[in-house]
Amino acid sequence: MTLTMIAAAFALFSTPTETLVENALQIQAGEMTYTTFFNADGTYTTDIGVAGTWTVTNGEMCVVRSTGESGCQPVADTLALGDSWEGVNPTTGMTVTYTVVPRD
Repeated sequence: MTLTMIAAAFALFSTPTETLVENALQIQAGEMTYTTFFNADGTYTTDIGVAGTWTVTNGEMCVVRSTGESGCQPVADTLALGDSWEGVNPTTGMTVTYTVVPRD
């Protein structure tokens, strides 16, 4: 196996933190769809004006909105562009669909 092949294999298995910072997370909540942009410094913003802080620790993604709402939920060990899953939005308690999308 060449070094290029090894590097490509590791790129396929990015950590959730790396994938979220490099891309964005689209959230479908009922009729509403918005996108969250995670930053390497532990902050996030959305295209609907929500901001706060975030961490991924021990298989959980935790967020704290600037308005004080907070919560944690399980996150996969690896994420990739295009991955989609259902979960509970940790700050609203609503069941939503999350999709990793390109960061624009």
